[in-house]
Amino acid sequence: MNYKERLTRVSSHVMTLTGFFHGVVRRSPAAQAAQAEARTNLVRYHILKCLERRGPHHLTEISATLAVKKNTLSELLDRMVRDDLVDRAFAPDDRRMTILGITPAGRAAIREFEKSLMANIVDFLETLKEDDRRDLVRAIESMIRILARRDRKSSKYFPF
Repeated sequence: MNYKERLTRVSSHVMTLTGFFHGVVRRSPAAQAAQAEARTNLVRYHILKCLERRGPHHLTEISATLAVKKNTLSELLDRMVRDDLVDRAFAPDDRRMTILGITPAGRAAIREFEKSLMANIVDFLETLKEDDRRDLVRAIESMIRILARRDRKSSKYFPF
């Protein structure tokens, strides 16, 4: 099996690794304002992926899960609602509380983001020697196996 087939086989897990590395980078003092748009898109992706995997959530739950400040998240979610990626509904037991859910457009946005990211990863891998590509994909597969041994739901690095 060539590296593209192997990478495709683990592609859904690459996003989990991306979340892990994003969490590490986010804590780095080297993160600059010039990266703000890319970080916003990645946070949007993580919000959508969280809603897709875990179902509807309250703002506070999403904020805690993704370690994003509520006021930052609130502004971003307002834009996501306007873009029809997320919808809001009143909680059945407390009409003061709104529950956020993913829309079909939000699901499509996830697929598009993942497709674009995978294309970028493949483009990057094409710049490597065959042995390096094989080793890198093997390393990613090993990382996924190792990290899968942890309970992702309780780990701060795997908010999904």
